[in-house]
Amino acid sequence: MDSVRTSIPIAMILGEPCATHKDGVIYYDNGPNCFRFDRPQRFKGIWLYEFEGSTFLENATAIPSKRPDYGDTAWLMYDPAAIDRKPDYNGYAKERDCYAIHAFEIEFIGRRSPEGHGHLGLFRSEIWVQKMIRAKPLTAPNCEAY
Repeated sequence: MDSVRTSIPIAMILGEPCATHKDGVIYYDNGPNCFRFDRPQRFKGIWLYEFEGSTFLENATAIPSKRPDYGDTAWLMYDPAAIDRKPDYNGYAKERDCYAIHAFEIEFIGRRSPEGHGHLGLFRSEIWVQKMIRAKPLTAPNCEAY
């Protein structure tokens, strides 16, 4: 498991994995170049992007009626502005008193990390997009009820 590589005793002896020191700042690479990820493969499904959330529902064809459990889904590492730069993807919907959710039907080539990742490590796995094949914006769920 990669967690052994980042454990405090090992990191204190050997240094932290994939840490780069530049101008007094430490930069960490938490991607496929540093940690164990599966080979590239084709994925498709529904992506729900929101402030501090990037939930990918593999093989889903519709947005679920309620928020899926984080432990049952993958964190998707991708920038939604690469699909459409117009919306404020981290914006707060004042009229609804919640952060807006953006939904996409997507197909892409990517790599999966078998360990839990994403915000606070809540997700079952993490998938990094290497090449987006298709992305279709969908009507997003209401953030108040989701």
